[in-house]
Amino acid sequence: MRRGLSLIMLIAAVAGGIPAASQDFNGSLTTSLGWYWASTELIGLPQSFVGKLGGTIGDPEAPAAQYAARLKVDYDPATAASSLELGEAWIKLFAGPFDLSLGNQVVAWGSTDVFTPSDVANPKDLSLPVDPVKIPVPLARLVYNGSSFSIDLVAQPFWVAAGLPAARWLPENPLSFITPTGPDAVGMTWANMGYGGRMQASLGVLQGLDLGITAYHGRSSTMTTTVTYVGPVPTAVTLSYDPFTLLALDATLAPGGSLILRTEWGYKTLRDTSLLEPVAAAASLQGVTGLEFRLGQVQLIGEYVLDWAKDPQGAGDTSDHSLVAIVSWEGGGRASLKAAGIYKFDGGGTIVPQFSYTLADGLKLELGLYCFFGASDSTYGAWKDNSLGKLSLSYSF
Repeated sequence: MRRGLSLIMLIAAVAGGIPAASQDFNGSLTTSLGWYWASTELIGLPQSFVGKLGGTIGDPEAPAAQYAARLKVDYDPATAASSLELGEAWIKLFAGPFDLSLGNQVVAWGSTDVFTPSDVANPKDLSLPVDPVKIPVPLARLVYNGSSFSIDLVAQPFWVAAGLPAARWLPENPLSFITPTGPDAVGMTWANMGYGGRMQASLGVLQGLDLGITAYHGRSSTMTTTVTYVGPVPTAVTLSYDPFTLLALDATLAPGGSLILRTEWGYKTLRDTSLLEPVAAAASLQGVTGLEFRLGQVQLIGEYVLDWAKDPQGAGDTSDHSLVAIVSWEGGGRASLKAAGIYKFDGGGTIVPQFSYTLADGLKLELGLYCFFGASDSTYGAWKDNSLGKLSLSYSF
């Protein structure tokens, strides 16, 4: 938090020294209530206030810089605990085709919608594993904007862990010899630094073709499980935040009409193993291929997902398959509907219907359900008792 306040002070100092072209303050207040179907247990979800300050610096027609800061205050009625969290807090300098950003940022890479193999610059808050939220982290970001291509480079000096799921979302592990380990060192060290970039090019094929390539090296924000076997019997389980290298490709094609085709593939290796000949449990591949189609006020998104892992337990490579579908309707009035579904070929899945209604300007009511099904040994079936309902009321100003 101290590092985040320093970023805000830097932004304030820079903004105070140069005439501002524009400045805006806005925010939101949200109260939520949830319940687990299996127990009909009511849970007081965190109540939150978010304040956002942003603006530009210099000439209104061609600003020299842009800045933004976001603070979030949470109150958890279940524990009577409150917290102050820094969100995005950055300053962006413009110099011709170059944009230089410093501070707490969120980076969005890749082209697909639900599963995004190349989008690894930010850790995620996995409190609700099926609805993860990106965590802003301190980054230096340099973007070159060419006529038909862009180059996006990032460097993250501090390692930040992902927010772990609550105990009820974690699998039961009968092994008692788990050894959790953290990164080699905390703070700004070369071993913990993340760095990489993405180049995207736009080509005049049909109604548009975008191609992207991503390369990134850093330390994983989520723990990797490594099982050591002596014969057929596991003898040790180690949880570690491993260094990784990612190479990814993505493409978006608009062939015509309201149809858009997307694909994205990411290959990841752990612990500095060879990219071409990785050791067991140290390489994985995720491929996503899908389409987006709009008909009037209805939008349909469909994806097929392939997950491959290199010899995770000494018994040969493994692969999993999933299907994703999202249907959304944006009425011209106050109501909107959205339904997302994921089916994993291990026999489990989830369905997430959502409904929102704008009661008045700035006042919105949202209802969401997270429904899990499948065999108890499947990824989503193991969460059947965690089927969750959520009701939120938010006011934005």
